[in-house]
Amino acid sequence: MSLSLFSQDFDPVHPDYDLLKELVLEKINNKRVRKIKTVLKNNASLQLTSDNYTQTLRATKFESNSNNKTRLNKKIKKACKYNGYRNAYVDYHITSINCVNYKGSKFYLDKEDTETSTHLFIGDRPTNKEKADEKFKSNPIKLFTYQELADLIAKQFISDEGTFKILNNGFDKFGFSLAVEQRTLFRNKLPKIKAIIIVGGNRITW
Repeated sequence: MSLSLFSQDFDPVHPDYDLLKELVLEKINNKRVRKIKTVLKNNASLQLTSDNYTQTLRATKFESNSNNKTRLNKKIKKACKYNGYRNAYVDYHITSINCVNYKGSKFYLDKEDTETSTHLFIGDRPTNKEKADEKFKSNPIKLFTYQELADLIAKQFISDEGTFKILNNGFDKFGFSLAVEQRTLFRNKLPKIKAIIIVGGNRITW
C-alpha cells in the first residue's frame, strides 16, 4: 500500500470504506501474527450480519447495545445462524467513535462555508460582522488520516474488552462493517463512525 494512502485524510462526507477497512484488518491480523495466531478470513454469513447491523442501527444504538452484552449476544448469534453461519462459536465487538480529529469543547457549524466538507470550525460562532472583517480567519476542525482513524478503531477492537475475541486463535473467521452515521453530518455535532466486527470459529483456545 502506498505511503500517500496512509497520509490521506478521511473525509466523513466522502469516505473510502474499503481503504479504511483494509487498514483496520491489516492492523488486527498483524497483531494476531505477532501473537502467533492465524489470520482472520472473511466469511460471507458473518459479513452479511455485520452489514445489516451497521445499516439498521444508529450510532446511539450501537453505544447502548454494546453495554447490553447478554441481550445483543443472543440477537447476533441468531442473526448469524439465520444468515447461514453454522460454526459453534460467535463473538463480536461494537464501537462508535468521533471520526474527526477534535477533542475540544467549542465548535460550530457554518452552513455558508464552501471550503470544507464538514463545515465545522473550532471556537465560538462568529457574528456576521466578525466574518466580514478582512482579518477574520476561521479554524476548521481537522480530519483524521485514514491511518490515524484505523489505529483508533483497531485499538478499540483489540484492547477494549476485545483481546479474547480478536486475538483468540479459536476464532478464524470474521465479518466487519463500518459506516459514518449520516445523522451526525451537517449538524452542530461531531461526525461519528460506527463499526462492528463479528468473529467465529469451531473452538475456543487459550
